[in-house]
Amino acid sequence: MTKHMRNAPQFDLSKIKASTNSPDTPASVAPVVNELIAQAGGMKSGNTISLPVCGREVKFTLRTIPAGNVERKTLVWGENERLQELLTETALDDLIPSFVSGGQQNPAFGREVSGLVEVADGSRRRKAAILTGSDYRVLVGELDEEQMAALSQIGNDYRQTSAYERGRRYTRLLENKFDGNISALAAAEKKDRKTMMRCINTAELPIEVIKLFANPSELSARAGEELHKVYEEHAEEMMRRVAEFEAYRKAGETLASDLIIRVLKAAGDEAKPEKMKPTVRKFADGVTAKYDGENVNISLRGVAPELLRRIEMVLEAAGKPNGSTDVEEMFKELEKKVGRK
Repeated sequence: MTKHMRNAPQFDLSKIKASTNSPDTPASVAPVVNELIAQAGGMKSGNTISLPVCGREVKFTLRTIPAGNVERKTLVWGENERLQELLTETALDDLIPSFVSGGQQNPAFGREVSGLVEVADGSRRRKAAILTGSDYRVLVGELDEEQMAALSQIGNDYRQTSAYERGRRYTRLLENKFDGNISALAAAEKKDRKTMMRCINTAELPIEVIKLFANPSELSARAGEELHKVYEEHAEEMMRRVAEFEAYRKAGETLASDLIIRVLKAAGDEAKPEKMKPTVRKFADGVTAKYDGENVNISLRGVAPELLRRIEMVLEAAGKPNGSTDVEEMFKELEKKVGRK
């Protein structure tokens, strides 16, 4: 007979997921998750709790992974949307203080795979435990891929992933499930197609760009798309700026997100060749030529009628068949006369 924890909460996590389709409103999941945290917070290692996940009852056992074993005894589910290499101390500044002062407050969710605990929801807590040298608490149950996905999505909705991370997932779905049909994907995800495309474009930026931000969520989908347009045309110039920022960051400088975005967007402007200023050359009183790139404007003011007539003869000859040859002969004769003087 299955032993349940006394007063164990009976939340249907599949229903929770259905009610939180938009990550733009993570507060909608907060009451349910907070209630679960309150119920599970008093559990001790080895205690069990029963929860329906995707409509199927799952018995979870609380495990406490010692601090020194967290990194090698646990792993993150491969389909988890959150990119683990972006989980830095600054990106986890909302979690680390509580881990330092009192340890992990609420358990993660996962399953056992080949002697390791595979985490569906709780990768941020896992990394915080590693960084602070804290024990890691996980509710472990027998979960299939659908249930792992549901639990992972609840965590993402509760603490929204970045536009870059969402874009990576949308790209995988487009390639593997929706045959490149963005409209079908938008309908399935119940997301705005334009916003989804912005995330996908953001995800095409090099990860070095994303790592400049203290938290990847500081780069919005709109700003990410703008940077992507610059990168497509001026990748070399942008990455040179990225390298300069990275040097400042390694030196301990704090980089403001608006400064990063502004400077990287300007990389395209710096790459454009500087337009040459027009130059003017004066040959005689009233005779000047203005050079602007390939364009030359000649100004004749108060010149002798005979000079004007001869210039007109040159222009008329240039416009006739084989005119360039005739003009060349005229100038050769002129050069001879000038040279004899």
